[in-house]
Amino acid sequence: MSEITTRRLSDAVTLHTFTDPRFKTMKVSVNMFLPLEASTAARYAILPGLVSQVTREYPDYTSFNSRLAELYGASLTTRIQKIGAFQCLTLSAEGISNRYAFGGEDMFALLTDLLFSVLFDPLKDQDGLFPEENFRQKQRQLLEQMDSEFNDKIVYTHRRSEELLFQGQSAGLSCSGTREEVESLDRAAVTAAWDEILSNARFEIYALGDCIPNEEMFRTRFAGLGKPIITGPLAFEKPQEVRRIVEEQPLSQSKLSMAYRADYAQEEKTLFGLTAAVLGGVPSSKLFQNVREKMSLCYYCSAGMNQNSRAMYIESGVETHNLERAEEAIAAQLRALQKGELTEDELLSAKLAMQNSLRSVGDSLNQVEAFDLGQQFSGAPLSPEQVEEKLMAYTVDQVVEAAGRFYPASVFTLKGGELHG
Repeated sequence: MSEITTRRLSDAVTLHTFTDPRFKTMKVSVNMFLPLEASTAARYAILPGLVSQVTREYPDYTSFNSRLAELYGASLTTRIQKIGAFQCLTLSAEGISNRYAFGGEDMFALLTDLLFSVLFDPLKDQDGLFPEENFRQKQRQLLEQMDSEFNDKIVYTHRRSEELLFQGQSAGLSCSGTREEVESLDRAAVTAAWDEILSNARFEIYALGDCIPNEEMFRTRFAGLGKPIITGPLAFEKPQEVRRIVEEQPLSQSKLSMAYRADYAQEEKTLFGLTAAVLGGVPSSKLFQNVREKMSLCYYCSAGMNQNSRAMYIESGVETHNLERAEEAIAAQLRALQKGELTEDELLSAKLAMQNSLRSVGDSLNQVEAFDLGQQFSGAPLSPEQVEEKLMAYTVDQVVEAAGRFYPASVFTLKGGELHG
């Protein structure tokens, strides 16, 4: 994969450039990191969608979409995500590279101008507020997204499991706030919040694809903005007890999420990702082969490592009458790994799956950005090639030792009950 170059434009603003002429497109993204707090989560979450479809220059959807069409079908997208104990808001513009522009336009400059218009010149009404109609529409969409997440029981179970694991902490909050908070949003407070974000966020900017960005343009536009927030994974806290919640809903299939905290240094994060993969991250894993295939206790059963919170989640879909057996069988597989029950073939299979994933990072601009953003967040960034080198060197003994540093922390059960109607 081509190298990503990093330039610190200020204490709060960093520009990352990934130039690769293999791509026929280019992308510029502005990622804004802020502490995730209950008091601000909802009003920050509504903002990317609210500012991204109209500006003062393009004051309605028709004129804004016409401008995207003029830019050879460019797109502008948004994303809200939780990374550790932080909320990350992203605005991205993507379009064709200069060599495919019929009129010889500087497409990167034009895309960036549109993105700057969204960031720094959003549409406001005569009272200096975001327009009422646009605000209400985005509020409805955020509520509909919450309804969708509630109806997707895999997503819902994971969110509730995080909430249980990090009870009373920022890492346990939803990056979109609660339904009640979204419903009670105030237009004036939301308008003021956009200036808060520009003043208080840490900015990670990406210029990706077949492009060479004008560094000075970014330095000028972001001058005086942001704060130098220090990000990084959550500190390890050894669980004092295993927290449990059983929630009942009328479902044909129950869901089980078992969470573990892991004690490791940042330079060991690849080892712990590999350990989770050996346990339940690939088709040859212990959970898949034993709990799902041999014992037939789960419809699905997988383990995943969240490096930003030093937490592993083992999640499964289970017949209600098998919940206790499934939980014990899953725990038994981790105990077996901790006792050294791991073959060279099992380890190699997990390594190769992770290696294939690492080698595909450079095939997509979105993957390049997502991978590097995670690395930058950790404070100890590595390239995919560096991660792969570490990955392939780990031994059976090292994985077994790492497995011994997982501590059971919480169990969330979404218990299926009688269906009506």
